[in-house]
Amino acid sequence: MLAVRRRPAETRYRGLFPDWTGVRPVRWFFAEELLEARRGSAFPTNAAGPDEDVNIYLIHLLAGFLEGRTDPRVQPGAWPLLLPPDPAWPGRAQAEHYRVNGDHRLLMLGLMDRGDGLRRRREPWGVDPARVRERDLAAGATCYRLAANLAAGCRTTPPGLQDVLRRLGDGFEDYVHVLTALATRRLGLGARLSDGDLARLLLVP
Repeated sequence: MLAVRRRPAETRYRGLFPDWTGVRPVRWFFAEELLEARRGSAFPTNAAGPDEDVNIYLIHLLAGFLEGRTDPRVQPGAWPLLLPPDPAWPGRAQAEHYRVNGDHRLLMLGLMDRGDGLRRRREPWGVDPARVRERDLAAGATCYRLAANLAAGCRTTPPGLQDVLRRLGDGFEDYVHVLTALATRRLGLGARLSDGDLARLLLVP
């Protein structure tokens, strides 16, 4: 169980039943849960080479998602690739355009099992769900690869970010699997009630 409290600087939490450690940054919670999810998943940490830095990136990404951060640069479907940023933009701005769209698809596919949080339906009318998921996975991976390529030419790119983006692009489906394991096994997202649970709910006055 988790109690979340918002503060101006950072979202923090206090564990329940009981927890004597006090209030901690919510990033700590996601660090513990992500590492446990990866340990029990088909893609544990360092399975395809050192990727602890990717874990740190994912922890900050999850904390930002919990705080409800939205980015106006996020576009639905394949639009980030079909409508690329203006070539006149600085390289860092172009890289950020693709990075935030890759981030959005990674979170949506991993936590919510949908390609993006902008379209009204999980799959458009008349389109095979498997084809839509394949397209969304390809769009997310391509966004990260483009972001990595553009970041490589920017002197202002934070150290190590290009390598993280490259690994996310090359192993995009594996990292979606990691977030799915986190969502279903650690966070309880996507849980379904059994027929017995539904029957008991209907009997509650």
